[in-house]
Amino acid sequence: MDVKLSIGGEDVGMNKSIKEEVQKDEGGAPMELLENKMDSLEEEEIWKSRRERMNNALAAAQATGGQDPTETYAAARKLADVIERANVEEFISAIEGLPNQTDLFAIFNFLGLWSGSLLHIAAATKKDDTLWLLLAYVSDHFIAAQNEWGDTPLHMAARAGGSRATVMLIRRASNWPNVEDKNRMLRMQNKHGNTALHEAVLKCHVHAVRFLLKKDLEPVYLKNKAEKSPLYLALDTKDSAIHKALFTVSLEPSRIEGLPPIHGVILHRNYELFANICIWNKKLFAMTDSRGGNVLLLIAYLNWSEAFDNFQPKFEYLARERDMNGDLPIHIAAKMGHVKLIKKLHPVSQLPNRQGQTVLHVTAKYGRAFAVRHILRHPELGKHINAVDHAGNTPLHLAAMHSQPAALIHLLLDKRIRLTISNNRCLTAFDIAKECRRTRHTIRNDLAYVVLACSYIWESSVAGRDTLILRPEARDQKLVYSRETKPDRDANRDFISSRMVVAMLVATVTFAAGFAVPGGFNGSDMASKDDRGMATLLDKRMFQAFVICNTIAMFGSMIAVVNLNLVQPEADRAVRTAYSTSILWLTIALPAISVAFLTGVTLTVGKLPWLADTIFYLGLVFLLIISGAKLLEFPAFFMICVCCRRLMFWVILAYIYVCRVDTYIHDDKEG
Repeated sequence: MDVKLSIGGEDVGMNKSIKEEVQKDEGGAPMELLENKMDSLEEEEIWKSRRERMNNALAAAQATGGQDPTETYAAARKLADVIERANVEEFISAIEGLPNQTDLFAIFNFLGLWSGSLLHIAAATKKDDTLWLLLAYVSDHFIAAQNEWGDTPLHMAARAGGSRATVMLIRRASNWPNVEDKNRMLRMQNKHGNTALHEAVLKCHVHAVRFLLKKDLEPVYLKNKAEKSPLYLALDTKDSAIHKALFTVSLEPSRIEGLPPIHGVILHRNYELFANICIWNKKLFAMTDSRGGNVLLLIAYLNWSEAFDNFQPKFEYLARERDMNGDLPIHIAAKMGHVKLIKKLHPVSQLPNRQGQTVLHVTAKYGRAFAVRHILRHPELGKHINAVDHAGNTPLHLAAMHSQPAALIHLLLDKRIRLTISNNRCLTAFDIAKECRRTRHTIRNDLAYVVLACSYIWESSVAGRDTLILRPEARDQKLVYSRETKPDRDANRDFISSRMVVAMLVATVTFAAGFAVPGGFNGSDMASKDDRGMATLLDKRMFQAFVICNTIAMFGSMIAVVNLNLVQPEADRAVRTAYSTSILWLTIALPAISVAFLTGVTLTVGKLPWLADTIFYLGLVFLLIISGAKLLEFPAFFMICVCCRRLMFWVILAYIYVCRVDTYIHDDKEG
């Protein structure tokens, strides 16, 4: 059988058109794979010889009536090994060496090899001469056949960077009568969702990328299983040539699927590419993420001020676009506490968010104390200290609602603050703090409550009158609570048990310390008759302070134990009474045992004055923190705080920063 080996209507021996096409794509640069090919009559004779040998082998195969699949697999496997390790001459010799009963068409169209077919292997190994021969003997539909991973020969060629192989496969598919089928091969996706263009981008084969883009632009918009288009994949390559090839193409941003590439540029912190896109393809800046956020919102979140500096006045409209939550970029910067970006965005973005909240509202809500302090000093932004949102909340309300004590302190220290403003629920910030503390007893809620109590102690009664007038049902709240609320016996039992453990622990430690005092006791052989059995450090003032504090801690904890031991979990009122009394005695006992420890240790190291002083003053700092944390539960403590409010605020701030009290919003519900 005489088979003319041709592709696209052109004889194999005259492949200058493909060479020219690939060279044109590569800017006229010579290609190593095309050098010394078909440029002389001698080479043309070589290809004629190859063609004749293939035709003869094929003619011999036509005499057979089919072959066993096992034999087909074995022969295909043998030829695959030859393709990988040898050139086209040895491949033809291997075909000639097959038995006459071998069905070559079955072998060429066999798809059961590890990589797929012989066509897949030739494309993957960049054996272009062998691929050229194979393309003449496979069925049309086999050009786009997929292996177990969903890869077509075009995927393999693009992944290997075979520009010539890519050209040959596309030109072979151009013979298909249906135009849709021609484009379908370029848009086919493997099991990872990648097209040939995806694979070429991943492997940084810029010539293959340019050629594929020239043939069909649609794959540049398609996303893979990882939600990434070729445009987004290009960001991982850090190849400027790939970037230029993709981003200089005229694109329609609305058609790009998956992750927006301009957002990816920000995440990758690629400032050079960001600046180039501002020149190459400005339309990409109109893209938004799944929550409607534009690129400026992401810049504000990441605090990438360099990217913002590159923005031109024509992009200022992005600063006034809201996301699905109704936030502007300046509000995102406020959530993160990025003061510099807030100041840069303010001149072009002064609108509140969809909830009517200003920048100060947002920073107070998310506990960005540093930003709150700087915003209050800003001549324009600081004026919103008493502004109300759509729910009637001021920044002080939101900081109380979300238990942000550090932000509350900076707001309360400002002389412009108005404490008596009520929101739409007729609640002041202090009312909200009390409600949060009652529903959820955490350190943040306690600190917020104390901070507000120190400022509201004289004005809460005035604010409370408004509540009683506007909400008459508040007068019955106590009665309704006492009548309808059923005691939780399990919770009461757990409370009694936990308090009992603390009190018993203090009592045990102090009892033992009373008979193992610092310095020990005078022995019978060393001391006089009157001093026998007495403490050796009895005359020391530090020792006397130790004994007094240890005794106070001992009996205070024992009183708490007795109170809790007599309470039944079923008696809800009795449990609340025991709660208040145990707080008082444990509030006394815990600082007392701390002072006893501090004086005892200081006394035993008194011969080293620097060590004794260090331990003493260091202990005082921690004693202040422990006492403050415990006194938060004792109402009478607030009267002390009022007398030295500013000092107390700084102590609380120090506690927040030292102990790293988080500012995470647990409940985003607003009143």
